[in-house]
Amino acid sequence: MAAEEMVLLVNDIPDHVAAYHRALTNHGFTVRLARTGKDALNIVKEKIPECAVIDLRLPDMSGWDLCREMKEQHKPAKEMPIVVLTPDVSKMCAADSAKAGCDAWLAHPTVAEDLVRTIRRVIELESAAPASTEAALLDLINCVACGSDKVRPTLRMGAIQYYCCKGCGFCWRAETFRPSPTH
Repeated sequence: MAAEEMVLLVNDIPDHVAAYHRALTNHGFTVRLARTGKDALNIVKEKIPECAVIDLRLPDMSGWDLCREMKEQHKPAKEMPIVVLTPDVSKMCAADSAKAGCDAWLAHPTVAEDLVRTIRRVIELESAAPASTEAALLDLINCVACGSDKVRPTLRMGAIQYYCCKGCGFCWRAETFRPSPTH
């Protein structure tokens, strides 16, 4: 990872900002902080970050509105990966996140290491062009609804992985079971 990789962190909760900022800088990212959607849009006008991390509950607009506006108003930002932070881990939230153009979502507050790992994953998916969708998406082949290969892993909770299709907007969960060791 290049030291100049910039992450836009859009969040107005001081404790979360401090923890996420520290984790990201400790892992070599340059962090630009925006406390409002308007501030985030101004930063994106200056320079497109490699990834944006957006809290869905902002003081001046919803995180989804910010995602849509960044993708619609700023053409170079159209392909920028976006990770959303939300306290809502419902299937509806996953679907709304995919429709807004998000690549992943995490329960908020999240463990800083999970945030770093998710950011690296979405940046690599966008820039490293994995050999196959299967390799990039942990053995998931295509969307179960439309067959598209435009699938992104989103929230992971233990053995449960949530996925969203950017093609049709369908979101689903898959459970990964590990065989129990034999005694």
